[in-house]
Amino acid sequence: MPLALTGAYVLHTLFAGVWVGAVLLATWKVVPLAKGGGLDPDALGSISSGLTTITRVAALVFVATGGHMAATVYGSELLFGTGRGHLVLTMLALWLVMTGLVEVGASKIRSALDVGKVRTAAHDAETFLRLASVVGVVLLVIGGYLAAPAL
Repeated sequence: MPLALTGAYVLHTLFAGVWVGAVLLATWKVVPLAKGGGLDPDALGSISSGLTTITRVAALVFVATGGHMAATVYGSELLFGTGRGHLVLTMLALWLVMTGLVEVGASKIRSALDVGKVRTAAHDAETFLRLASVVGVVLLVIGGYLAAPAL
């Protein structure tokens, strides 16, 4: 496997794990803590900002690495004409959905924090982050399947 393709796989997988892990952590621990009043506005704002930063950096990495992998491994014929190619396209659509969900959730947090409402911020973002978490797990499952050799 060429070094550039190996690097693309490594970066893509690394950022996928970090991104999905960050969303899961925010959903599982941060949102309930904020809903219970256990976070101040600065802390929740900082966490939300970090989640947004990870999402945006990961998006750049995914475009570069995913595009390289799709072009190198599949090409347009296999990408649009095989089951594995369709899974790659499904991952692309799910990635856009997850990115949108995280961005909307973070926006809900920022809006409520602008008026100092931590519990409202967590409540407003919870559904979006839960859905993003589910989509993230599905993305990792599909990615794991695609990483296995084709049978």
